[in-house]
Amino acid sequence: MTAMTCSKWTGHHRILCVEENAFALYANATVLSYEGYEAQTCSDPMEAVVIVRSQDIDVVVVDYHMSGMNGAELAAYCKAVNPKTKVILFSEVTGIPKRELALADLFVAKTDEIQALLEGMRMLLSRGRIDAQFDFRQFAAAAA
Repeated sequence: MTAMTCSKWTGHHRILCVEENAFALYANATVLSYEGYEAQTCSDPMEAVVIVRSQDIDVVVVDYHMSGMNGAELAAYCKAVNPKTKVILFSEVTGIPKRELALADLFVAKTDEIQALLEGMRMLLSRGRIDAQFDFRQFAAAAA
């Protein structure tokens, strides 16, 4: 897989997935495309900066732990370029400092799986900012 791989544009919301793990990147983009989102992928946070600067992106889904720039730093950059861009930290790292969590619109633990990411994305796109420590297990229990 190359540093930047684009999937076919199929939906009405443009999503940029930024993740260094090639399999996770492919899996996330595939599920998002299947759900009707326009999913674009990038495995290099510095290339993500170029994409965010040059394209209209609705949501950036970013891992926290990456080389060169962590997900919180990329979130801050995305918000500086376009404050309307939503940022979801989708990561296995659970001890992220609150000051860094505040730079994103939402944190979803990878252990909560892709369904939690999809629910969070739907909520962000329909309502706006969600508390960065939203617990999707409570949401799922209340919805059942």
